[in-house]
Amino acid sequence: MGTKTQPQLAKENERRIRANDKEFNAQFKYHNNYIKTSKYSLFTFLPFNLLEQFQRLANFYFLCLLVLQLIPAISSLTPVTTAIPLIGVLTLTAVKDAYDDIQRHLSDSQVNNRKSKTLRNGKLVEAKWSEVQVGDVIRLDNNQFVAADTLLLSTSEPNGLCFIETAELDGETNLKAKQCLTETIELGDRHDSLWNFNGEIICERPNNLLNKFDGTLIWRGQRFALDNEKILLRGCVLRNTQWCYGVVVFAGVDTKLMQNSGKTQFKSTGVDRLLNFIIIGIVLFLVSICALFAIGCAIWEGFIGQHFQLYLPWEHIIPKDYIPTGATVIGLLVFFSYAIVLNTVVPISLYVSVEVIRFVQSFLINWDEEMYYATTNTYAKARTTTLNEELGQIQYIFSDKTGTLTQNIMTFNKCSINGRSYGDVIDLRTGELIEITEQQTIFQNSNTNNRPSSAGVAAAAPPAAAAPPPPPIILVHTAEVHAKKSSLVVTSSGEAIASRSDLEHSAPPLDAGERRPGLKHVRYSAPGRSLDNESPGGLSPRTAGGGLTPPIGGHEERRSSGGGFKRSGYMQRQLSRTSSCDKALQSVDFSANPHHERDFRWYDRTLLDAVRSDEEHSHVFFRLLALCHTVMAETVDGKLEYQAQSPDEAALVAAARNFGFVFRTRTPNSITIEVMGQLEEYELLNILDFNNVRKRMSVILRRGDSMVLYCKGADNVIYDRLHGGQEDLKARTQDHLNKFAGEGLRTLALAERRLTEQYYNDWRSRQQEAALSMDSREQKLNEIYEEIESEMQLVGVTAIEDKLQDGVPKSIANLQNAGIKIWVLTGDKQETAINIGYSCQLLTDELADVFIVDGNSVEEVEKQLRQFKESIKIYNRFRPGGFDAFDRLNSDSNMDPLSVTMTQTSAFMQESNLPPTPPPPPAISVVTFRWDDKIKDNKGGPDSAECNDLFGDEKRSEDGGTASIVVDESTGFALVVNGHSLVHCLSPEMENKFLDIASQCKAVICCRVTPLQKALVVELIKRAKNAVTLAIGDGANDVSMIKAAHIGVGISGQEGLQAVLSSDYSIAQFRYLERLLLVHGRWSYYRMCKFLRYFFYKNFAFTLCHCWYSLFCGFSAQTVFDPMFISVYNLFYTSLPVLALGVFEQDVSDKNSLEFPRLYTPGLKSELFNIREFIYSVLHGAFTSLVLFLIPYGVYKDGVSENGFIVSDHMTLGAVVATILIVDNTAQISLYTSYWTVVNHVTIWGSLVWYFVLDYFYNYVIGGPYVGSLTQAMKDLTFWVTMLITVMALVAPVLAYKFYLLDLHPSLSDKIRQRSLKKIHSRASSDVRRTASSRRGRRSVRSGYAFAHQEGFGRLITSGKIMHKLPQDFAFPLGLGTKKTQVLHNNLNSADGPVSKTTNNVSGQHMVNNNTNLRQNQNQNHSSMADITADGRGTGGQDGRGSGGTDDMSPRAPCQDLDTINL
Repeated sequence: MGTKTQPQLAKENERRIRANDKEFNAQFKYHNNYIKTSKYSLFTFLPFNLLEQFQRLANFYFLCLLVLQLIPAISSLTPVTTAIPLIGVLTLTAVKDAYDDIQRHLSDSQVNNRKSKTLRNGKLVEAKWSEVQVGDVIRLDNNQFVAADTLLLSTSEPNGLCFIETAELDGETNLKAKQCLTETIELGDRHDSLWNFNGEIICERPNNLLNKFDGTLIWRGQRFALDNEKILLRGCVLRNTQWCYGVVVFAGVDTKLMQNSGKTQFKSTGVDRLLNFIIIGIVLFLVSICALFAIGCAIWEGFIGQHFQLYLPWEHIIPKDYIPTGATVIGLLVFFSYAIVLNTVVPISLYVSVEVIRFVQSFLINWDEEMYYATTNTYAKARTTTLNEELGQIQYIFSDKTGTLTQNIMTFNKCSINGRSYGDVIDLRTGELIEITEQQTIFQNSNTNNRPSSAGVAAAAPPAAAAPPPPPIILVHTAEVHAKKSSLVVTSSGEAIASRSDLEHSAPPLDAGERRPGLKHVRYSAPGRSLDNESPGGLSPRTAGGGLTPPIGGHEERRSSGGGFKRSGYMQRQLSRTSSCDKALQSVDFSANPHHERDFRWYDRTLLDAVRSDEEHSHVFFRLLALCHTVMAETVDGKLEYQAQSPDEAALVAAARNFGFVFRTRTPNSITIEVMGQLEEYELLNILDFNNVRKRMSVILRRGDSMVLYCKGADNVIYDRLHGGQEDLKARTQDHLNKFAGEGLRTLALAERRLTEQYYNDWRSRQQEAALSMDSREQKLNEIYEEIESEMQLVGVTAIEDKLQDGVPKSIANLQNAGIKIWVLTGDKQETAINIGYSCQLLTDELADVFIVDGNSVEEVEKQLRQFKESIKIYNRFRPGGFDAFDRLNSDSNMDPLSVTMTQTSAFMQESNLPPTPPPPPAISVVTFRWDDKIKDNKGGPDSAECNDLFGDEKRSEDGGTASIVVDESTGFALVVNGHSLVHCLSPEMENKFLDIASQCKAVICCRVTPLQKALVVELIKRAKNAVTLAIGDGANDVSMIKAAHIGVGISGQEGLQAVLSSDYSIAQFRYLERLLLVHGRWSYYRMCKFLRYFFYKNFAFTLCHCWYSLFCGFSAQTVFDPMFISVYNLFYTSLPVLALGVFEQDVSDKNSLEFPRLYTPGLKSELFNIREFIYSVLHGAFTSLVLFLIPYGVYKDGVSENGFIVSDHMTLGAVVATILIVDNTAQISLYTSYWTVVNHVTIWGSLVWYFVLDYFYNYVIGGPYVGSLTQAMKDLTFWVTMLITVMALVAPVLAYKFYLLDLHPSLSDKIRQRSLKKIHSRASSDVRRTASSRRGRRSVRSGYAFAHQEGFGRLITSGKIMHKLPQDFAFPLGLGTKKTQVLHNNLNSADGPVSKTTNNVSGQHMVNNNTNLRQNQNQNHSSMADITADGRGTGGQDGRGSGGTDDMSPRAPCQDLDTINL
């Protein structure tokens, strides 16, 4: 009976759905489409919330104390002292939890109440999302969200196609094509046919695999296979499709989106967890003390107390017949009495104060104007108030890429055409390259004009005669100045011409005398001033908008390449005066082109001039961009719009459009473009589609009698397929590729091949034969494609910038410098992720190697990880220069340790005129020097080694202190993991090996990962490394990762607010994360730790007085102080000063916190509050309590006043000790406070005054039992002398210890404070203090590859399936065209004859075998650099160096051959 039949097992592993049949589907009890993320309801809130709150150990502890205080026989304190604070804490927490849950309810309601068109009884009705059921047929309209996981039935497009955007799922905004079954296309949008559709779907059970779906459709007696290409997932958006119909397969929590959404976890900080542990320790300590005192009381009562029952009668419940029994019962009761008396060691006010501090700190984050993003009017927001100090302890950051690091905006940045580079502009006053970087600085011009701008910025300057003022709003582009490489100069005629390096290859070089008169200096002006056209003849349109002002301050020191423009002293002085100004540089005016895009910006006018002058090579270049793609064009509201599968293709086609080569439309067999106003129509013969193996795509076109193949792809792939005889062109283009890649740009190489009719027909027949082959079809097709994609002519190179958000490289550099490891988890392709890694400086050329894990099986992944581990061992074994650096340090005792670090780091980056030397094994070694590491006693900051790194430690050197070399293991490598390999890496048997490699890498990039994999990676690090993690993202695909991390940060981006709603903190830009962590996070942690140390000190000093007094009161649980003083001590007398400390305290300013990221490291190690610091505070408090009690006790014991009154009574002693305690607290917190504000002064000194006022009011107005005790004591000089001696005895050791640390072992913050006080702003090594980062050159000879493309679009285009309308006749209509078109005809007719394919390896190409990590290209040939001036040109072919300046001196082989890595 217990065994299950085969059909039953099958039913458990499959899901059966029948369309339009509610009764059939109801039997399976599938979830509906209702979504619930809230935790409570109106009825369950109170019990569930209280249950959750009493799970906190502290709340449960105070609840037990409250119960004890309700028993009169054992309580000497009123229960009100515990009840009111406990109720207050529970109420505040409940209100906050209720507010958060209400927000979740509102979010759920908004989603559940969205409208969806659903078929009911043959009619289309509007229903709420929550009412959609499994099996319903629903209609989706263009730009509408998909309500549930749906099987596509029919669409408005031919062949059942539709296009979706999956940004909510994987962060990608490029369109993806879905296609329904051919058999269901006929259903169309006929409601009767759709209602009668009764197909039965058998599919897999709900799971979280976004890219996998297996199922079968049974309809009309036939079975049809279903896969992921026929499923629309919840969260996707329908694009470029008027409508589509589908049947719901998964709804609600069963959808793949919800399956990937991690559960909301209760988050607590490391400080909270440590507090819970400490409280357990304190409770055990309290129980031990109470037990000790109970035993002492029983002994005292048994031997002494029994004789004084006349004066100290026993309670009625105490048995008096047998003394030992009575003494034992008294001891037992005293145990509980002392538990109540000593409970102030951990008062409830501690948790009240912690919550208040966190609450106020959250508002400080919300109010920070430095994290305000004006473009979207968005402030940073702390969405939770319980995690602030955790921001100061982050060890790992997990970041999404698209929309988080980047804007997901591709811009055509630079290009190389026929060996000439375009896109650079130089500053004539410095002779250095101007890099154009957008900065969102908008200023109002004094002259207003409503004339529209041509490209989103100020329009080009008109002729001087008209001279109208520029438009009122100007977007300023800051220009970062770098050493001159390839560039353009601005002449007086307003043109930008190539610099000498470029002109060498196109025209004879000009003499100095010929060149100088023709140059026009660009004027400098600050933004915000009125711009005029006063210069004679007008400036170039690129510079008429304003001057060029190089920001000197805060940037790297400029280096002048040999022979470049040299700066005179006068020029340096002039530049220094304008260092605070931004450069305003105007883009080229494209307004003559009616199809130009207003937001397209290009600053090199020479390229537009070449196009307009009908220069042949530029026309071929842009014609290729306009024809070789899979973009779809459509007209919306009279405007031509493109829908591209990838933003890369969109940027290239848009660039061609702006330069006059406008892609207009396509049919399955034709492409129409408009060239300089004239239409050209090409017959589309073939599209050789892109895939990840080919890394290129080609189109074969015919126009007239000419036939041409256009190809674009990765540069190494294209270079291998070029014909011989163009070595010089390849060399110059390779130099440009190196330069573009060094700037972090995504590059593609372009090539063409002229074909003859006979050759093409022969190739076509063999291609069709291979396409119909049933055996090894893909392999045969690839061989056929290889054949025609050969013997090509190099056309040029494109360089696209995947625009990073502002400040991302600098922020990442500073965060890494602070000791935080950064992992990027993205759904993008490997090439895209790696290119962004270089752009944002997460990957740099200082890395010895970049490991790529892309194995498809466990064995392959394990083999790769094992080989990488061996590579790391080899690297560590042959690490160069370690002992040499040590010798250099000893030989120069005055050298700052970080100077040695930089010397060691750049050991192989010497002057270019040195002869090349054989390189040692791996190239980089980052070495830091730490002095004696045993000094751990300094408080409030990191150990002194950090100070030595920053400022040096001359005293230690002079004393003969030995320096130890500590090699940073995490700076040598980076790891890139593909999603399918990550599945194996996260398996239990592999995760330790994966972590072993990853933990030794500076950066880790995981690409093609699902949302759930992101969460699993975070969970792995949390579990295995016990590290504090932060996840940051902007889309719904990041929600599970954000929920899994200790801290979740959402970015208010382009992909909705799902990430923000699930986050703990929200910011508008990634760069604000730097300030959130290094300033607010560090301050919050520093303040909380200082607050806790002082709080425990003052409470132990207060409470342990009872312990010393118990030795003199027979352990009777008699209190030293007035019970009212005990009740209000933490509430009125000492709460406000310590709250002010926790809210406003800071050791250094926010500016210094950002400039010195190493200040963050104490939080990483939990140095400011830990068990050791807690014990130190306890011992300090115990010592204080001992001195506080014994000195007044010794003075007042048997004491008599001058008037003969006895002053040795209990109340006088209690009042004196209490007063000295308050005075000591005031003195101690004054010494504790580093940053004084008005609030600190008011609370500290006010609390001291408030004590005397309140004591007088309570005793004299209300009539307290201690009335007159303090007043009488203060009248005697003995009181004042006693107070002075006691306070001095308590303060002197603290002062001495602080001065000892400050003078001999100052922390990093101490040194920075001292320097700030002396007004000395030290520009120390960048290892500790970062300057503003600019884009750094990369020494790679292989460019970054830009083609985030999906295979299959070419097939869809040529088959006609992707077209909106099929043409009546596929025959190609030929037209004659214009004169310009005839030139193309002539060129096509004169097709190049066959040229023998060269076997030489092209310049700069290399292969990297990452499986063995062996570099095979150490002696590769590089061509001479084409873009360095004649005076300073490096002879790269002779010395083995390519472009990139001195950076290429690294002995290691470049590790950026990311296109040919074979794993």
